[in-house]
Amino acid sequence: MTIVFCNGKGGAGKTTLSILLGCALADAGRRVGLIDRDSQKTATRWLQETESGVELAVAGETYDATIIDTPPRLESDAVHQSLREADRVVLVSSPSPADLWTSQETSKVIQNHYRGKKAALLFNQVQRNTTLAREMPRLGERIGLAPLKCQVGRRQSYQHAMLLGWKALDAPAREEILQVSLEIITF
Repeated sequence: MTIVFCNGKGGAGKTTLSILLGCALADAGRRVGLIDRDSQKTATRWLQETESGVELAVAGETYDATIIDTPPRLESDAVHQSLREADRVVLVSSPSPADLWTSQETSKVIQNHYRGKKAALLFNQVQRNTTLAREMPRLGERIGLAPLKCQVGRRQSYQHAMLLGWKALDAPAREEILQVSLEIITF
């Protein structure tokens, strides 16, 4: 299964969620390869700096899951190549207006490549019990993709994981990522 994380805007959480999903699957005993198509190579550096159980994907190797982290530019050939290769596409968006506007454009690009692929919207950096959190079902309709039931909250431990690895997550954060991972691989 090839899972692509995308959004035309930087800072939405594509890299963080690519790595954390990979870590959750690796922790569950799956072989996970990651393809880092973002020119900043943050995901590559993260994997080199921490013990994650996720491998940088090698052409010709077989993985239970291949995760592709994409650049924040919709016109990028890397985004379009990734969407063509995907079995699942996850549009990552915070509920902020700037992310939502770009997510609408990203949704159109995804739908151009959709053709039988499964695509969904994942809300990230959600602050529970806020006006924007309550509006997320309607915001998903405006974006044009069905939102996943699971959401990723705004947690400091996700930033810590970049330096300290999967083990830096506390139990509630790990559980949240595990639930998101299960929903992504089964939607």
